Amino acid sequence: MSYRIDIYKDNKFYKKADFREKGDKLLIYKWENVDKGSYFFEIKDENDETYGVTYSHTAPFAETFEAVVKKSVPSKPITGFQKGVDILIIFVPEEKKFILKKMKFYKMNLNIAEFGLSEAKNIKIATNYDGWRLEDEPIRQLDKTNYEVILAIPEGSYEYKYEIDGKWYPEGVNRKLIIGENGDLFAKGDLGTGKFVYEAIDKNVNLKAIAHNYKSLQYFNKISDREYEFKLRTQMNDVERVYISIVLHEEDNYEMIYELERFRDRTNGFDYFERIIDFGKKVDKIRYYFILEDGGVKAYFNGKILDYKVPPKIVIDTKSDDIQIFSIPDWAKEVIWYNIFPDRFYNKNHYNDPVFNEFGPEVFIKNELHEQNFIEKYRWGKVNNLYGKFDRNRWTADFKDKVGWERVGEQNIDYSLKYARMYGGDLQGIKEKIPYLLELGVTAIWLNPVFFSYQNHKYGANDFRHISPDFGTIKTSGKEYGVRINKENKFGNKSYVDVLRSNVKNNSELKLLQVNLKGENRGKNGYGETEDPATWVWTESDLIMVDLIKELHKNGIRVIFDGVFNHSSDRHWSFNIVMAQGESSKYKDWYKFTDFSGHVPVTDDMTDEQAYETLIMNKKKVGYNAWAGFYSLPEFNTFNQEYKDYIFNITRKWMYGPDGVESEDWRQDDGIDGWRLDVPNCLENQGFWNEWRKVVKESKKDSYITAELWGNASADINNGNKFDTVMNYEWLKTVIGFFVNQSSQGGDRYKLKAQGFFNELREKSSWYPYQALQASQNLNGSHDTDRLYSRIVNDGIGRNLEEGKQLEKGYNSIKPCLAGNYHPNTTIDWRNSEIKPKDILKLISIFQMTYIGAPMLFYGDEVGMWGATDPYCRKPMLWEEFIYDDEKNPSYINQNEVYPQEVDRDLFQWYKKLIRIRKENKVLVYGKFKEIMADNEKDVIVYERINDRHSIIVIINNSFYEQEIEFSTDYLDERFINLINGNTFRSTSNGKIKLKLKPKEGKILRKGHK
Repeated sequence: MSYRIDIYKDNKFYKKADFREKGDKLLIYKWENVDKGSYFFEIKDENDETYGVTYSHTAPFAETFEAVVKKSVPSKPITGFQKGVDILIIFVPEEKKFILKKMKFYKMNLNIAEFGLSEAKNIKIATNYDGWRLEDEPIRQLDKTNYEVILAIPEGSYEYKYEIDGKWYPEGVNRKLIIGENGDLFAKGDLGTGKFVYEAIDKNVNLKAIAHNYKSLQYFNKISDREYEFKLRTQMNDVERVYISIVLHEEDNYEMIYELERFRDRTNGFDYFERIIDFGKKVDKIRYYFILEDGGVKAYFNGKILDYKVPPKIVIDTKSDDIQIFSIPDWAKEVIWYNIFPDRFYNKNHYNDPVFNEFGPEVFIKNELHEQNFIEKYRWGKVNNLYGKFDRNRWTADFKDKVGWERVGEQNIDYSLKYARMYGGDLQGIKEKIPYLLELGVTAIWLNPVFFSYQNHKYGANDFRHISPDFGTIKTSGKEYGVRINKENKFGNKSYVDVLRSNVKNNSELKLLQVNLKGENRGKNGYGETEDPATWVWTESDLIMVDLIKELHKNGIRVIFDGVFNHSSDRHWSFNIVMAQGESSKYKDWYKFTDFSGHVPVTDDMTDEQAYETLIMNKKKVGYNAWAGFYSLPEFNTFNQEYKDYIFNITRKWMYGPDGVESEDWRQDDGIDGWRLDVPNCLENQGFWNEWRKVVKESKKDSYITAELWGNASADINNGNKFDTVMNYEWLKTVIGFFVNQSSQGGDRYKLKAQGFFNELREKSSWYPYQALQASQNLNGSHDTDRLYSRIVNDGIGRNLEEGKQLEKGYNSIKPCLAGNYHPNTTIDWRNSEIKPKDILKLISIFQMTYIGAPMLFYGDEVGMWGATDPYCRKPMLWEEFIYDDEKNPSYINQNEVYPQEVDRDLFQWYKKLIRIRKENKVLVYGKFKEIMADNEKDVIVYERINDRHSIIVIINNSFYEQEIEFSTDYLDERFINLINGNTFRSTSNGKIKLKLKPKEGKILRKGHK
């Protein structure tokens, strides 16, 4: 059966195209030079039957987006298309699978005249990438003998040849195809020969094998005024040693020579030699070149010339005014991160518990047991599919249990409404648990979104100006929480007390934050606010947040907010104004509206109830782009200057705080310390981030920006003008590959061998400047992934972290210590094993706390919480003060297990100990990472974190068996202490250490114990 694809851009028909066969089961379409926008796709068969392209996950379109094709089902829009990218569309009809892959198509020219041909009727190409399968599309004829061939192949080295009118060309040989900068462009390296590979094999290629560009952070990185990172690239296995010769003062010409360390990029086939040099003082000018040694022969390189005599030096004026430091604050490298999902952490104030959820009061009957005046009466019960009365879910219940509205709401749908639950966690609850965070050792928290929203997760904001009342307070009290508001603050110079005056008590923040749809105050909320920051007010919930920030700072804990600037909720004040006013609204261009033909304007002669009903109706009739196809999350137009100004001012408000300034002592500051950015790659305007970064860095000198980027983010980090670092999901994937996976077969489930683990870490560490690597958030998981504790017993899933891949029926959701291999995702019978999943978790934590990067825990990791992806990773926090209901195994495949939900105190003490070790030994933050041993047979790794004065050696036995190992160190007859249990060891007179390790045991040895 043949198929075609219809493409719709911004909800309007855009183009149609025919699929081309790719083997027996795949169909593809190569979509070149895509325009920015939101797209959806429909598949049509030869009978003109329509199949919708839809999906169940919310993972952003970073490099690959997977969807499914269903007959007679509406397609969902997909966002994240930036101008100029190429997209390979793959359709697998038998599996109803639809895949989008961002890539850069490779265009090559073919002149058939070189084969002695003057014309051709049929041309096909075959490559070893495609298993020598012949391809005929697209091959475009440019003139009589010239053709353009477009290949959708990732960067790498391949072979190819043509079939022209049934005959192979060139005869008898394959041609080489090299895409991107790859070692195969050059002659093979041969260590010890004294020859240096430099020129490309093809004389038309201008690239050189040996490369250094001081203008690129990849090669020259100013870490501080006294510390610099240097890097040189060579062909793999070509050069034995590389040194750098540096002169700081031309007048005395004192030469310093340092040897560089080799890092291997196996993906692209190069070696990188690099070193970080601390000159011990501020440096104003650096003069340097590189010395390469192989087979007793020396060569010199200055970034432009490779020669056998000393070349002119590279001269760099390094004063800060001339070369900006890619500045990432030291605190971001030293911290222990803790990620809090506020609704699920701790419920201290029951008076601010939500009275409805993200569906709004429209789908609920008013619950007489709740506070009555939090929302206008006319807003309740406005739609037909009523869920009954709303109740929050009980904190200590089995997560499988449902409250009344869930049972009613799920009657006519085939999925769970658990994602929409509310549990009542709040800011007062976080403040109450600061002693707990301090006991654990936390020094920085990332709060999932806290801005006003009806959702439990708050990823769709109703108002970025304010903290959500269900996190702060719904009913106003008149308190100001000891917060000082600067009357000169340009981003809010008054409090709610100043505005409400005699009506300051017993008002509803939910009402006050609603925008007026008509009348003289049209476009303003109950505080009189607009987009102009001069009108902004600090609400009581805002002040509760500021009080929390101040208390956290006072206790040595940094705070970052979650910035969700790609989209809002469909209840955002500006969106509501557009829904009321239509195309005439000043905020129309803040969003991506596509159709106002069904819009009905809200007029002053309407009652409030009529205006609200009109608003609801317009949201169903007006067309607009929405993130991931969720019409409750309309996308912003990030090219619009007024919108940008609004977000920039929001950023300044929360970084400066009410006092409007940055305090000299951060422990006394009342503003946040930085941001975590949600789906930043989804913004069509990527230049937005360059502008926004300037705002952040100008607002606070020690500010920090981390981004939710799930792959290699070097393009977004290495220019030094967007983000500081990333949530390090790639680190987690490598960890899963070594510590969790059990398969000997390739792919997502493959278990990395010890040396492969080191190789992958080394390659991924070469992606970023060193300070970005130091500050990366090495996470156990997040609100978008399963719990690491559960992943350990779901090794059948492998490295795949994408949300939506673990629907309850396919996941082993049992308490991990009770997991059995009767479940298809579990290959080890953990319940009958002497080794338990907790032992694996502990082993991973040793690596996490001793590797380069800032460790991050998702709330509850430290007490043994378990669960699949959203919503199961977002269960209420386990606290010792509560008695929880037993959990019934929620897995689709189960044996009717029932077991307690309780805090794992032993695990808490373990994390507490390891965090203390990390904090007390700065060499684990700033020390160089040195591989000592990787034993593939014994599944053991040994590595060292080292600086000039301190050394810590880490030994990890990743096997299920006791192992005896011996390794060499640089320390002769030296005493070591195992920081985990206090045992001591001594190296031999020739520097060897010999010891035994139990199964799944790790040791952290500190040198120099007396």
